[in-house]
Amino acid sequence: MTPERIEKFLNAIKPEDQYNNFLKGKRVAIVGPSKHILLEKNGAKIDDYDVVIRLKWLPMKGFNTFRDFVGDETHIMYSSAKNNQSAFEALEESGVKYTRHPECGVGSAPESVTYYGIVATSYTAEEYASIMEEYAKECDYLQSAALKNINSTKSRYNIWPQLGFNAIMESIASDAKEVYITGFTMYHGGGHMLQKNKPASHNKAIVEKHNGVLEILMLKDVIRYIEKKEKKITLDSILRKILDAYEGSNREREACTPVMDRLTDEINNLVKDL
Repeated sequence: MTPERIEKFLNAIKPEDQYNNFLKGKRVAIVGPSKHILLEKNGAKIDDYDVVIRLKWLPMKGFNTFRDFVGDETHIMYSSAKNNQSAFEALEESGVKYTRHPECGVGSAPESVTYYGIVATSYTAEEYASIMEEYAKECDYLQSAALKNINSTKSRYNIWPQLGFNAIMESIASDAKEVYITGFTMYHGGGHMLQKNKPASHNKAIVEKHNGVLEILMLKDVIRYIEKKEKKITLDSILRKILDAYEGSNREREACTPVMDRLTDEINNLVKDL
């Protein structure tokens, strides 16, 4: 993807002013739920960031048995579903300031409401879908049945990004000073930290079902582009390993599949005893 196209995409998904100003000039940590995050005690490192973003799962202060690994702080929560009143009460107690809800709808403007002092914003993920469709064409994924298994009836794109991809890209597109990304494999093995391990065959299927390869290829291009600017992007060792594995390889699906298979096996093996 050309630098011009990446720049256009990042400008299109840059957060609205209120949220962007909250991130502006700050060090931001985005914490995903992949089980490999339990391999290292990085909780204090995560909590040292100015802003901590999490997905769906909120570690409740005082009851967080994973504190040493994932930290205790949460300032922003991304979720697919909108929260109810009782959820906002718990979010307020944990120090959450914003919730973000990307939608699989086309053309809707951002809509924000405030509950318990928390700004909850819903917005379309159409720009993500558009550029992912372009990547699917470039990498010979467009005819893949996997693309049509997720949200295929919701728009002309037949493809939508996953929640973590939204959170990562939106943070990169913001005016944050630094972005640290941990706890993500884009479904290249690892599983969810709160779930039992699943067989490798399950993970190899789900990485395509959720278009994990396309998201990795796109993330790789965006980070390479951003690294030429002043913003600092730091990845945990597992996500860096995944991106490096695709570096220099043919981008077409046929060439990416063996890389995907090898990575899912390796990462599943790393977390098999957790």
